[in-house]
Amino acid sequence: MNLIQLPTEGMWTYWVIQEVAGNPYNVAVPHPIHLHGHDFYVLGTGTTTWTASDAASLNYNNPTRRDVAMLPTNGWLALAFVTDNPGAWLMHCHIAWHADEGLAVQFLESASTIGTVAQIPADFQSQCSAWDSYYNGHPAYLQHDSGV
Repeated sequence: MNLIQLPTEGMWTYWVIQEVAGNPYNVAVPHPIHLHGHDFYVLGTGTTTWTASDAASLNYNNPTRRDVAMLPTNGWLALAFVTDNPGAWLMHCHIAWHADEGLAVQFLESASTIGTVAQIPADFQSQCSAWDSYYNGHPAYLQHDSGV
């Protein structure tokens, strides 16, 4: 699992996502990148490989705010968000089989305060047990991926 811990609240966090050629197959397509738990700021995109010189072209002055942004084919997407929402948040490609194949990352944000923000409901374990009972009872459709 791809897990990145973001332990400090109230910090800006910056990410550059690069789309690269696959191996052994190169299916060059754009990827709609979605982040749960936050809107993020799109600082920039490019259609080539990211280099340090691309940092000079990033927009920090009123950038576009989104919860989905397109990662260009063979390009990059630069985004930022503030760690102001404790939880476990998934960032993934919105093409379901891409997420299933691993184009996703989990941010664990401010883990030490999650329990103070959102208490686990009393029926949490019974819901898990109900799912286990249903799924292990041979459902009509088997779940083969995360369902994202």
